[in-house]
Amino acid sequence: MKKNSFFVILRVALAVIVWWIIYKGYSAFVEPLYADKIPEALVLVIRSMVVPYTLGLGGFYLILKGMQTGPVDGTMTATTGLIVKAFLVQTGLAMPVIMIVNIILSRLGLLKVGITADEIFGSNWWFYLILLLVFNPIFEELLFRKLALDKLLVLGEKSAIIISAIFFALPHIYSQGVPLFFGTFIIALVWGYVRVKTGKMWPVIVLHSLFNVYGSYFSLACTRAIPTTLLYMFLSMIVIPVTAIILLVFHFKSAKEPDKK
Repeated sequence: MKKNSFFVILRVALAVIVWWIIYKGYSAFVEPLYADKIPEALVLVIRSMVVPYTLGLGGFYLILKGMQTGPVDGTMTATTGLIVKAFLVQTGLAMPVIMIVNIILSRLGLLKVGITADEIFGSNWWFYLILLLVFNPIFEELLFRKLALDKLLVLGEKSAIIISAIFFALPHIYSQGVPLFFGTFIIALVWGYVRVKTGKMWPVIVLHSLFNVYGSYFSLACTRAIPTTLLYMFLSMIVIPVTAIILLVFHFKSAKEPDKK
């Protein structure tokens, strides 16, 4: 690896670390000082929305400020069809991995539970609706698919997409557990690819939101009864993965065709 490339990666890594320290440092040391004195909903808003995307985002931006950015491809048109295909691919590749790792860790007694059905459908349902479907998709994509990815693109498209996906997935080990690391790494590869190829942010924001709908709301709703759980497993382990593989085969086949001419 070239020296300049190493320092680009190191600086982006430092930005992610600082953002994470601000986010989790607040939760560990500041929040306990007042959490029992204000409504739970306000505690959640400050912890998950205000701190990471004001102080945290500010620290992230300052560390990356002045870095050279690489060009995005922008040759692919962002359409509804592209969104549907990318959703099927990201879900078809990520969900089987998450479910398999969940089963293995559960057997080993090491499974860490993320957001529960009681939380997402409970008294603060409105908070999770905004957080998962609007707030996180916008601001996490701004951090990882805009600020970080644009800086990493000086390393080349493939390297930038892979490295930014790793940086995006790592924090999920702490917040959501090991299965989400593998799952979020896969979906981040898809989001990074779409961002680079279309040159636009809105498709990845939509894809992020759709994944949260399927991976959080739909999955937790299905696990409340055996028939719906079986339906969810059938969709996630067979129907959507097979569809994703077919779409990928056709995509790579069409991508190679111009080279034959």
